[in-house]
Amino acid sequence: MVTFSVNEVVKHLEGMAGKDVAVRGMLSFEFENVSLSHVPLFERAAGYASSVWLSVGDGSRGFDPKVCERLRGKVVIVEGTLFKPAPHFGGCGHLSLWPAEIVARTLELAPAFE
Repeated sequence: MVTFSVNEVVKHLEGMAGKDVAVRGMLSFEFENVSLSHVPLFERAAGYASSVWLSVGDGSRGFDPKVCERLRGKVVIVEGTLFKPAPHFGGCGHLSLWPAEIVARTLELAPAFE
């Protein structure tokens, strides 16, 4: 499977929504912020525009919180289904702040040089 950057899936969200994707980014695993952010940092847009909400529980494959804590702040590859916001919401995730959501099936540390 081809691995995309976070910015690529956000840019092409209309055509990619509902499809299985592999996305590379930096994992945030905190209260009200479980997301994947674009790397490298200098290519990030302001706010949440270069990140996607990550569902890792209810309705997705349940991940061990200890593993997610250990991977927090590291570059990972997530495989799952990409979704755009529901029509009556302006975004995804907590407070609808993220432009997209991935319902994750796999989460693993990315190779050092990809």
